[in-house]
Amino acid sequence: MENISIPVPPYIARAFENADSNVKRKAEIYINAWLSDFFSTKSANEQLFAIMKQATAEADSNGLTPEKLDELLKNED
Repeated sequence: MENISIPVPPYIARAFENADSNVKRKAEIYINAWLSDFFSTKSANEQLFAIMKQATAEADSNGLTPEKLDELLKNED
């Protein structure tokens, strides 16, 4: 990852600086997602399918199989 600087109003800068690390990380995730969407040259469908492909790969790498997912969903009732 690389860092960039974006001017923000003083109250936002203070709020970010005073936030705990979990809130800062959440803000970074939201901002990165928004910027990715803003600068994307892909259509909404292409972006959705890329996210779905990434989520599937992450689930696979964490050992979540379709069978385990079915079992988890059945246990929700």
